[in-house]
Order: sequence, then C-alpha cells, then structure tokens
Amino acid sequence: MQQMKKKSFKITDTYILLIILVVLVAFFSLVNRQFIAYNNISTMLKNMVLTGVLALGLTPLMIARGLDISFGNSISLTSVIMAVLYTVFGLNLWLTLLIGILVAALIGFINGLLIEKFNLIPIILTLGTMAILQALALVTANTFTQTYSILMLTDQLYYFSTRTFLKIPLPLYVLIVLIFIFWFVLTKTKFGRTIYLIGANPKVAYLCGVKVKKVKILLYIFMGFITGIGGVLSVALTGVGASYQGAKLVLPTLSAVLLGGISLMGGSGSALGTLIGVLIVTVIFNGLSVLNVPSYYIQLFQGIALILIVAAYEIRNKKIQII
Repeated sequence: MQQMKKKSFKITDTYILLIILVVLVAFFSLVNRQFIAYNNISTMLKNMVLTGVLALGLTPLMIARGLDISFGNSISLTSVIMAVLYTVFGLNLWLTLLIGILVAALIGFINGLLIEKFNLIPIILTLGTMAILQALALVTANTFTQTYSILMLTDQLYYFSTRTFLKIPLPLYVLIVLIFIFWFVLTKTKFGRTIYLIGANPKVAYLCGVKVKKVKILLYIFMGFITGIGGVLSVALTGVGASYQGAKLVLPTLSAVLLGGISLMGGSGSALGTLIGVLIVTVIFNGLSVLNVPSYYIQLFQGIALILIVAAYEIRNKKIQII
C-alpha cells in the first residue's frame, strides 16, 4: 500500500511539471507570437541539448547521493584541449574527440576516487576541482594561442550542428538516445535499482552486499564521460574551444535537475522528470530572451529560481516526514 502511494505521488509530481510546462508555453506564445515560430523552436531545441545531456549525467549520480558541480569547467578544459589538438597540432578529428571524452571521464574518476576514498563532501571537493579546471583551461588556451578561445572549424561538426532530419536538429537526436538509455537503465535494470537503493539508504545497500563506494565512483566516471560528450557537442555547436565555454551551463543544469524531482538527499528522481525540468528551464530562458529581457536580469532570475526550487523541495520533504 505504501509503495502504491509513493508511486502515485511521483506520477502526480510529473503531471504538475507537465502542466507548468504547458502553461509556460501558452503564456510566452500569447505574449509574443515569435516564440512559436519554427526558427525559434528549432533554436530552442538545439540550445536545450547541452543542458539536457549534462542534466541526464547528473541524474543517477544525484539519485545515489553524489554531486558534481565541476562539469561546466570540465567542458571548458576539454573543449580547449580538443581545439588545441585539432587546430594547433593537426590531430585526426575523431581521435581528438575521443581524447576529449576520455579526459573528461578521467576528471570524473578523480572526483569520485577522492570523494569516496577520503569521505569528502562532494560539493566542496568539486568546487575545488572547478577552480583547478578553470585555471587549466585558461593556461592551456593562453599557452598555445595567447587567447582564451580557439577556433575548431570542421566540415563534419558544422554539418552535424546545422543540419536537420525530419525537421529536428541533428544534435537533438543525441539527447533523445541518451534519454532512452537513462530511462531504461534506471527503471529496467538491476544496476538502476541499486542506484536508488544507495540513494535511499547507503548502509542498507552495503548490508545487502552492494559495493557502494565502487558504484558511486563508477557514477562519477560516467558523469565525466557524459560531460565529455557535452564538450564535443559544445565545440560542434559553437565552432570554438573556449576557457569560459561551460561555466554558464552549471546554473541551468542544476535548476533543471532539481526542478525535475531529483533530491539533494538522494533516493528520488527519474530521467523523465529531468527531461521535463530541462524543457521548463529552456522554455523560461528562451521566452525571456524573445521578450528582450536583458541577459543580466536572466542571470539574476537563474540564481533566484535555483534558491526557490531548493527551498520548495526542502519544505515539501519536511512536510512529508511529518506526515
């Protein structure tokens, strides 16, 4: 009976998020018809790819009580490394992209190993990692080009970032595939159930024979791998590797994940909820841009929204515990 109530509650949450999404789309469409123009919708879908990919990578990690806020600067560093390898050293494109993804996965491994080996607080450790990665990105870019960004223009990446299939931007198909993979792993596999068990109660998971630390390190590596894919997408969409490339992605991504139902305490959340969270965040920011709201006000709104989302979930969780 208790399980049925819990499931019903989550379904209700999903419906509430969908209603919010529909209301937002209707509001911005009525205020400015340009919002539902094909070009704007295409741009919006393309812009949500990076946030969506990163949010999906965070989903299983945060469900298992992990956290990584260094992914933005990891994208900055990997994009700079890829641009240097390809533009400065003339390395093969596909090898360059592979190295970029592996570097990001290595960063995830280091984060996970340090956090789990020494029982460090994830947000503190990855905050330090974030500063280190930002410095490395700046040093790498400046050493080879004396600038903070490096062009990485290729026919393959340009084709990928500008073409559509069935009127859907090609980068969006990467997100669609990842959504299905994450949904399947979290809902249909033993590994997915293990992730939820760790998030709900790590001690119980350990007593059940789960190697909690190893699983969480694996999730950090996987987050790094997904961040590497994000780095490739970032370079493809912008045509540059820049030391500031990923910093602006952190707030929207965290907002989307938390809005989608991922708890900072772990144990709850889903790929579907994360997707809806990403859609809501994308619609809000695109809608504000269409209304010509200045970028600094949008940034202010991002910070306020993140605080309100966290506060709302904390209040709701306390009420649930009292009940």
